Amino acid sequence: MGKYLYQAIMSPDEEGGYVVTFPDLPGCVSEGDTFTEAAAQAADAAQTYVASLLAHGDSVPRPTKVDCPEGAESVLIFFEATPDYLVTGEVVSAAEAARRLSLSPGRITHMLDAGILEGYREGRRTWITVKSIEARQAVPVAAGRPKKVLMA
Repeated sequence: MGKYLYQAIMSPDEEGGYVVTFPDLPGCVSEGDTFTEAAAQAADAAQTYVASLLAHGDSVPRPTKVDCPEGAESVLIFFEATPDYLVTGEVVSAAEAARRLSLSPGRITHMLDAGILEGYREGRRTWITVKSIEARQAVPVAAGRPKKVLMA
């Protein structure tokens, strides 16, 4: 797993919150209502950007330091990325995944958090890969809560 540290420029937005750009990652832009939320969203955006570069065999830009524009703040964003961070294949909503697995949408979310299902969150929506649903259907289900998968 690659570890990365990039400079991000956090600029106050006219309508409130912050817009975040990365000078070394062209087109990688994020935003958030608060400074903390903007930094967290920026880390996710940069992680996805670098994971995409790695998945496509492109080189990852070396981090540099640039002068911060007046009125903006410069922050360093750390993240880890691998090509398998990207979710590929067909996805369905948590509600549809719940129907297919005869579980509640909340249980689906717990299984995603535990690493039992693959997917991602987009705002308040949760998306699950069809491939991970089919893999789960092929395994006999034991009673009880799903166990967390230890990430290496």
